[in-house]
Amino acid sequence: MNDVRFDDATDDPTDAWLVDAVRDEREPDSDVERLISSISSGLSRMRRPARTLATDTDGVWVSDRIVKQLIAVSVRRALGRLVVFASIDGTDDTADGVRIGVIARYADDLPATSEKVRDVVDEVLISTIGARSSAVARTEVTVRWQDLYTREWLG
Repeated sequence: MNDVRFDDATDDPTDAWLVDAVRDEREPDSDVERLISSISSGLSRMRRPARTLATDTDGVWVSDRIVKQLIAVSVRRALGRLVVFASIDGTDDTADGVRIGVIARYADDLPATSEKVRDVVDEVLISTIGARSSAVARTEVTVRWQDLYTREWLG
C-alpha cells in the first residue's frame, strides 16, 4: 500500500511509507525525528495504486513502489539522508525519469550531494529493472531538497 500525504504548505505529495521505510536499526537524530513526527501527524493518507515497470528480463515486472522503497533505503544507508518523496515517471510500464525529495542539512554541498543521490538512484535502477529498461530514467533524475526545520522546498 502506498500512502501519499500532502504537505499543506506546498500541496506536494509526500510518500509517507518512504518515511517509515527508511527507518532502520539506527535511530535518526532529534531533528530528523521531529521532522518525521511532524510529517506523520496532521497529514491525511491516500492510496495510489502501484505501477508495474518492465525489466530487462522478458516476462518480469517490478512494482514502482518496490523501486522507490529501495531508492529511499539506499539513499538513507549510503548518504544518511532521509527521502520524503519519490516518483518513478513514465507511461505504461516504462520508467522515463525519477524525482526524489531529500532532507537537506545545513552543511550539505547540495550540488555534490545531489550527484551522490543520482549515483545511488542509478545503481538501484540498474539492479531492479536493468540497464536497458532504466537507461532513459537514469538520465532524468531530479533531486529536490527540503529544509530540515521549515520543510520548505529549497531552490
